[in-house]
Amino acid sequence: MTVVILINWNGADDTIACLQSLAGAAGDFRIVVADNGSEDDSVARIQAFLASEAWTASSAHEAELLPLGHNWGFAVGNNKAIAYARRYQPESYVLLNNDTEVAPDFMLKLQDYRQTCPDVKVIGPLICYWNEKNRIWSCGGKLTFGTRKAYFKDYRLQPSDSDNHLIMTDRSPLPVTFISGCALLADASLVDEEGRLLTERFFFGEEDYEFAHRMRRAGEKMTLVREAVVYHKVASAARRMANRRLGRDYMYYLGRLIVARLNYTPLQFWLIRCLSLPGCYKYFKADGLSSREALRLVRRLMHDARTKEGITYDDFLSYNSMNR
Repeated sequence: MTVVILINWNGADDTIACLQSLAGAAGDFRIVVADNGSEDDSVARIQAFLASEAWTASSAHEAELLPLGHNWGFAVGNNKAIAYARRYQPESYVLLNNDTEVAPDFMLKLQDYRQTCPDVKVIGPLICYWNEKNRIWSCGGKLTFGTRKAYFKDYRLQPSDSDNHLIMTDRSPLPVTFISGCALLADASLVDEEGRLLTERFFFGEEDYEFAHRMRRAGEKMTLVREAVVYHKVASAARRMANRRLGRDYMYYLGRLIVARLNYTPLQFWLIRCLSLPGCYKYFKADGLSSREALRLVRRLMHDARTKEGITYDDFLSYNSMNR
């Protein structure tokens, strides 16, 4: 049996739509919706939905709401939900963004592969755009020096008369070294004694990048099961959590550089920072900063990458208040 973990924060519309798609999904699983201290009526609405005939008459899966009472961020919220769900003794957990909807057979495809290849403890589905269900948003990827390379980004699942996009014709399982935390199946054996799967260094962002490095160090295999499909309403959570793109870009670069510092030698980390400078400057300029402002922010980023151990909630609030 698998436990599906959904994290809700002021996103009842997305969460209920995700639950509706899970209601019609085949497979042996139950669902825990962890509410990360929503400030709106999310808790009441999700509780009402799970008690309604719309859920009870359509779903064969048990589902419950776990109010966490505080906004713990993505990683800690998932870890708290996993620690709670251990009482059901699942064989695996699926971390699933609440702003997704799933194909009816997505869980069966993941579970079938897991039964066939029990030595693979991290499995991901193919993630397509929710509003363009034929276009790939994430098909896993590989860790490269200081960053990651995505596979088949923006490829199509079948030809279209309206464009000349590349087509992904092979749907067989794909070995990878990186899987997006948007939708990820992890074997229960990967959870530590306190119920933690993800690093708690980061309030928001790059948890999956750190997870991929940790799995590579541990020698764990990862596979992308391309016949299992999830549809993602891309960045809806980020829009709610960070209205300013500048702050989001800063956090993602900082998180990625901190992970690099923890996984490479000092000389390699110095080189990674140097290689990151042009990209950081370009993104900050695109976010509306002048050349001088962008350079100043790049210097701040490089200092933070050398000195900070993670991104706290206070950091998150500070970065989101950055002015263009």
